[in-house]
Amino acid sequence: MNPLRAFLLGIAAYGAFLLGTAPASILVEPVAKASGHGVRLSNATGTVWHGSAAVAIARRGVGFAVDEVRWRFRPLRLLAGQVAFAIEARAGTWQARGEVARSPMSWRLGGFRAAGDASALGTAHPLAATWQPAGAVVVEAPDLAWDGERMSGEATVEWRDAALALSAARPLGSWRVVATGDGPAMKLSLATTKGPLRLSGNGTLALPGRLAFAGEARAEPGRERELEAVLGLLGPRRADGAHALEVR
Repeated sequence: MNPLRAFLLGIAAYGAFLLGTAPASILVEPVAKASGHGVRLSNATGTVWHGSAAVAIARRGVGFAVDEVRWRFRPLRLLAGQVAFAIEARAGTWQARGEVARSPMSWRLGGFRAAGDASALGTAHPLAATWQPAGAVVVEAPDLAWDGERMSGEATVEWRDAALALSAARPLGSWRVVATGDGPAMKLSLATTKGPLRLSGNGTLALPGRLAFAGEARAEPGRERELEAVLGLLGPRRADGAHALEVR
């Protein structure tokens, strides 16, 4: 073999070895900088291709910690022009898994499912802690894509058998939000699947986090007095007896 070619192959092989064995700890500083120090990794182990770390997220007054995130490179996705990682995470009672992929045109989140107890939401914000939420929360996103300007795909969030400390009614209800990709924003639709507290409405979520929502909250006939405190906190009473739900 030509000496120069052998030398170049040796350099390439050594470079591949270094890249393949690069420790996960080298991700700590780039992730912090890329997120404006809103996302921090700690206890990183393994490599950049197959590793784990604890994650702390703090943005806009909301903060929470993920006990462990595990990632594993999916080499076969390269055949489809994607760099993809299988992700698993746990935080208290919460478990999540899915696949994150990057193609030349977009980011994709596929096969995602997260589930856990609503009580964990109380650690994310002081107001949530005061309300002491309970019940099961399930988040599913079969296939979401974001190209930097447009979102496509669908996700659902369900809060089942919800309860709050300020109401003796248990459960208050089960509610479902469907989020559908629609260009630069996601369309949101809220509906009640069961229970005495009836919530409904529609809105939009424009990335990175501008939420606009309008809807209403009602009590089942005969349950108005029992739910009066909750309804009063959710929004002002209208002439038709419903309470307005608005986020702008």
